[in-house]
Amino acid sequence: MPDVNLSSIDLNLLVVLEAVLQEQSATRSAARLHVTQSAISSALRRLRELFDDPLMIRTRHGFIPTARALQLAPELERVLSGARALLAPSERDPVHSTRTLSIAATDAISIVLLPTLLPALARSLPRARVRMVTLEHALAGHGLARGEVDLLIGIPPTLPAGCSGEPLYEDEIVCVTRADHPSIRPGRRLTLDLFARLPHAEVALFGTPDDRVDQALARASRTREIAITVPHFSSIPYAVAHSDCVAILGRRLANVYAKPLGLRIHAPPVPLPGLTVQQVWHNRSAHDRGVLRLRELLRASVARR
Repeated sequence: MPDVNLSSIDLNLLVVLEAVLQEQSATRSAARLHVTQSAISSALRRLRELFDDPLMIRTRHGFIPTARALQLAPELERVLSGARALLAPSERDPVHSTRTLSIAATDAISIVLLPTLLPALARSLPRARVRMVTLEHALAGHGLARGEVDLLIGIPPTLPAGCSGEPLYEDEIVCVTRADHPSIRPGRRLTLDLFARLPHAEVALFGTPDDRVDQALARASRTREIAITVPHFSSIPYAVAHSDCVAILGRRLANVYAKPLGLRIHAPPVPLPGLTVQQVWHNRSAHDRGVLRLRELLRASVARR
């Protein structure tokens, strides 16, 4: 596609096109832009030459957009919205922000964070919106680099290129079974032999189960059988509650489900290192007031849990 010489184009024409597409009337478009109807007509002539298309067909009831105009509308809205955001005065206080803040996280982390984060957001960023997306959106889709994700919260093995991170919270690994498990008498601990012998419920976050438990069991000369694999951490408590399976979870998530689902939390019979959950941002957001406030709120939220 050949480069377009923007210096030869009056970009105000795009504002006129936006108004005409939305108002579908020369009179209303002129009033909206505080210009004359003849100015709208002149701009439409130039737009038709620019796009080599009639764009708007005049009828007795106003303008009707052509197929080409309807095709242009979404991209036109994106371009003009970006230009307005670029030229808008910098907000001294993010409390007035109406932006959408995107957070990529697993369902486990969302369940742990949202109960304290949402009230904090309502107080500090009352007009902002929050969009939770999957880790795949941030990692496979390069969401941080593309600016589609403001923060990634998780346990990345390495930081994505061009990104920085900081520890958000520590979480202990625990085992969970149903409280009335027939093989574990009340008051008795979960032994290594029983842990290896029981069927396991496991999360396969990106299609492959985590092998940390298998490695720990191998060091103890044991193996296990995985009876069920699920793609979401929030499915594990339900799988355990309705089976004889054992599973490992972060303690914060296990605490959420233990009482409602009748689960029992056990110390792991093999050494399993704890989790360090980080919040990760692209370096271009290092001084973004909205992202900075969100990071502060997240730190405060986990401190209260």
